[in-house]
Amino acid sequence: MRRRNRLATSLIALLAVSTILASTTHRNPARAADPLSEARQQQQQLQLTLSQQRTQLAELKATSVDVAQKLDTAKAELQQVTAEYDRVNGLLVQVKQQVEQIAAQLDDLRARIAALDAQLTEIAVEITTQTNELHAREALLQNHLRAAYEQSQTSLLEILISSDSLDDASTQVSWMLNMSEQDSALADEIRDLRAQLETKQDTVREGRAQLADARQVAEEQAALLRQRQADLSEMTQRLAELQQAADQKRADQEAALNAALEAKGNVQEQIAANEKAAKQTDILVARLQAEAATRQKAIEAAKRKAAEEAAQRAAEEARRQAAAGQETAPTPPPRAAVSRLGFGWPEAAPRITQEWGPTSFALEPSYTYQGTYYAHFHTAIDVASGCGAPILAAGTGVVAASGQPSYPFDSAYGVIIDHGGGVMTLYWHMQPRVAVSPGQAVTIGQVIGYEGSTGNSTGCHLHFGVNDNGVWQNPRAYLP
Repeated sequence: MRRRNRLATSLIALLAVSTILASTTHRNPARAADPLSEARQQQQQLQLTLSQQRTQLAELKATSVDVAQKLDTAKAELQQVTAEYDRVNGLLVQVKQQVEQIAAQLDDLRARIAALDAQLTEIAVEITTQTNELHAREALLQNHLRAAYEQSQTSLLEILISSDSLDDASTQVSWMLNMSEQDSALADEIRDLRAQLETKQDTVREGRAQLADARQVAEEQAALLRQRQADLSEMTQRLAELQQAADQKRADQEAALNAALEAKGNVQEQIAANEKAAKQTDILVARLQAEAATRQKAIEAAKRKAAEEAAQRAAEEARRQAAAGQETAPTPPPRAAVSRLGFGWPEAAPRITQEWGPTSFALEPSYTYQGTYYAHFHTAIDVASGCGAPILAAGTGVVAASGQPSYPFDSAYGVIIDHGGGVMTLYWHMQPRVAVSPGQAVTIGQVIGYEGSTGNSTGCHLHFGVNDNGVWQNPRAYLP
């Protein structure tokens, strides 16, 4: 009977334990956020920042190389006896702008480096804190596991039998189950902490390496910037001397032009005729600008074809040089044949006989440029290589007009080429043997006619103009 009672008591206890087991589920404590996801997001954000920094460094280096090339060109120009003020001044204006741009880029880069350094330092502090936290949690788990092992040496049946009551037994069993659940949650937290630490350590490692590279580039570029600022200052002083010579040259040119005008006689008639011719040319160009959309596809096709032919020629030249045992990268000429805007000079070796802009030459008509009215304004540059010298297309495009486009107001032979984007080039006073016709695609450097003195001209030369969306701009800004 006593044995039956004891068995019944054991059975009831086992049922109670089963109830506890059934009602106890393994669960992780609720967390407001996922630290591992945050660490990975932090890593992705840093990688984006580093990618932006690499792009900025590449842009900085490219600008620096461009500045160096322009400075070298300006130095070479200044060393020549025939140095032209307008060209050198244009180069130095660009250099000054780019030097200021590099200085601003360096300031921004230094600020980014400082911000990134502070961010990495903050992450490093987090790593130290979380490492200590990880060690503490690992020690706690070890203690729990040791206690669990020691507790596991006592069976559930022994706990039940040795307990004074069912409540006491249930309490001990529940404690063991809770300990197991806590240990599992603690192990999960330790795994998360380790993953967070690995992610953050990778983040800091990559960031530090990039920072070191960025600091080195910043120091190198800062040193180059100081040198280029010194070069710019020196050349600006020399440019002042060149300007005096250029002003004298311009005055001499304009005096010679006025003398030639006087020599032809009927000065007022010449001036009036030239005014009408200039107005008619402006009307013509405005009409051609309005029709530009009809030529756009042909212009794009011409530029694609020109690019393909240039690539093919470069490949053939590389193969030829490789077959001859030469270097595959020939030394570039000291002066670029094509500008960054894709234009070249319209004659092979021209001499400038009249610059663009306000002038004292009475034959030039009036013009309003950037809101300022000028009584006499030359809307192009005049170049000369000699009567009959080949005239070249300054850029790839489509012929918009040719022959005598302004006749009967102007008997001059000429060509207008549409290059797309609202940019047109004008070639005037050519010989009657014009080599191209309207609608024809032309490539940069292609012969389009020959230097002459047709129309109201003071002698053989080429009147070369650039019209950018209705405004006559200084062609030198488009030329190499």
